[in-house]
Amino acid sequence: MAFSSFNNQFTRVGPPNDNCPTIWTYITTDSLAPGGANVGASGYFNAVAGKLKVGDLIYITSAGSPWAAGLAVVRSNTRNLTAVPPVAGVVQIFLPTSLNTVSS
Repeated sequence: MAFSSFNNQFTRVGPPNDNCPTIWTYITTDSLAPGGANVGASGYFNAVAGKLKVGDLIYITSAGSPWAAGLAVVRSNTRNLTAVPPVAGVVQIFLPTSLNTVSS
């Protein structure tokens, strides 16, 4: 499944300072596990390339069962806002570090 920013599923938590990493939260039904079409896939967060910068943290939680949570760091973002027209870019993240998994 592709990234979805619908219904505030991708939210800025803080700090509102572009000189330091920003913390984001994201809720998804996609897998946090490595491999396949999941949040770690190349370009998964391209839809928000204009918001993310290298070093930002994304706290990712699953909306389904089993519940899982992970923390990912933005590894690269090829966005170019000075280009005419601006280039959205490709976002790469390091695979999410598992924080917790709860089986139902």
